[in-house]
Amino acid sequence: MLGKNFTIIGGSGGMGRVFGKYFKQHGFDITLFARDEKKLKIVAKDLGVKFELDLKKSVENADIVMVSVPIHSTSKMIKKITPLMKKNSLIFDITSLKQEVYKILSDGHKNYPINCLSIHPMFGPGIKNMKNYVILLLKIGGTEQYDEIINELIDIFRSDGFIVAETTPNTHDSRIALTLGVPHMLNILFLNLLKRTKEPLNELTRFTGTTFLLQKVLAESIIQSEMEMFGEIQIENAEFHEILDIFEDLIKEYKNTIKNKDLKGFTKLFSEALEYSKEDNHFKNSYEYFYEFMKILKEKK
Repeated sequence: MLGKNFTIIGGSGGMGRVFGKYFKQHGFDITLFARDEKKLKIVAKDLGVKFELDLKKSVENADIVMVSVPIHSTSKMIKKITPLMKKNSLIFDITSLKQEVYKILSDGHKNYPINCLSIHPMFGPGIKNMKNYVILLLKIGGTEQYDEIINELIDIFRSDGFIVAETTPNTHDSRIALTLGVPHMLNILFLNLLKRTKEPLNELTRFTGTTFLLQKVLAESIIQSEMEMFGEIQIENAEFHEILDIFEDLIKEYKNTIKNKDLKGFTKLFSEALEYSKEDNHFKNSYEYFYEFMKILKEKK
């Protein structure tokens, strides 16, 4: 059974705040730990929860420890924490890359009588309604009570409408390269491409059609997110490096098609994209969704 003492490492960050509020609403006694004392105290006061400045004190009596720190710090932090945790307690991370952290957590439950899990919430700090948002979950292992503890946590997530999907480290990182790395890259490049034309964005917006406006708003929303996290998702993921090679080849092919005025080649690229899209469940209603988004944008103008 899940105990109620819940510590969040990196509790002053955006996701630490989200989960602090979330688990407090589910009756857990929350303690936040972070390095930035000033920010930590502000967040703890805002959420009405406790905070701790000493790492050992923050985790030694915790029933659950959530690690919410930058990707490059996650494995090191887990190595520090696992020897300090009490028997049958649970530790899980929420980092965006899983292959390395999975190995570290696997060592954790083999060396200490604790339970280890890894999750990836597929949403950001701005989430309001949890329904139909995805939490990717990697079961790792632990004590005899492991299944009972993990299932209880999953039940909490599902009670609020979260979709919990189990995966493996390799599958996770491979698909995250496509579902996070690629959209981030394309939108960063979109804005940088416009910038290099030296055209003011406000002036371009005066000439906008529906496609440009929606793409611009999407890119602007993404570029306001955490720069370090976006960089690490791409830089630290070997799977994304392979995608970059594919992308480079595709750009060269597209450039040659346009430069050579090869309408047949363009038709081939266009048709292949169309046929691939038809396999998707959203394809049939995508145009309707597009104009629903546009309606919202126009009303907010």
